[in-house]
Amino acid sequence: MRIEDMSIDQLLELNQYICRRIDELWDQENLQALSQLRVGLKVTFEGREGPVLGIVTKINRKSVIVLAEDGTKQYKVSPEL
Repeated sequence: MRIEDMSIDQLLELNQYICRRIDELWDQENLQALSQLRVGLKVTFEGREGPVLGIVTKINRKSVIVLAEDGTKQYKVSPEL
């Protein structure tokens, strides 16, 4: 079936399936990235002011808390860093 021939209801249903699948894929990517991280691990990521070197202090389901190496700032970042 061509997308141009679909009704609004069909398009909305298709959109729900697509969004659900995207969420599943993001969750899989996050789990994969989280499995590589450990508390105490030194990491780098791109912050607003450039590269940040820090230490993982906490691992949440969808984010990671990183303490900057100088200890002055804490960041909540994506598991993909």
